[in-house]
Amino acid sequence: MARMVVSVLAILLACSAVASASFDKEFDVTWGDGRGKILNNGQLLTLGLDKISGSGFQSKHEYLYGKIDMQLKLVAGNSAGTVTAYYLSSQGPTHDEIDFEFLGNATGEPYTLHTNVFTQGQGQREQQFLLCFMVDDMPIRDFKNLEGKGIAFPKN
Repeated sequence: MARMVVSVLAILLACSAVASASFDKEFDVTWGDGRGKILNNGQLLTLGLDKISGSGFQSKHEYLYGKIDMQLKLVAGNSAGTVTAYYLSSQGPTHDEIDFEFLGNATGEPYTLHTNVFTQGQGQREQQFLLCFMVDDMPIRDFKNLEGKGIAFPKN
């Protein structure tokens, strides 16, 4: 069984307390039967994916805003049926959530980035983008705050 590893390198959050932060102090590996690991004295978080399942982590604290930088290595070759996902979510039945899902593809085809935004437990704000190489320093989606017009906006 081949093991595929997704390495996540993150600048934790842009606030004054983060300068000394590390993954082991700020995050918990929540599932994955050993496929998720915190290494290098808390400076590196790796998440593994094999043919059975993946792994995951969550922050120990809630954040209303911040900046997250990460590097993902997607499954090479024919990866149809595999989804590599990253999402931000609050807790509870009326949660807010922002999803980034990299959908598997047939060999030689571009990856599809599927996004969704949930507000107060309601999603159905999906958009998809075809990716060829990279998404760096370029916004791919802008979800405007239109609460004044009666459209829910994530606040939790």
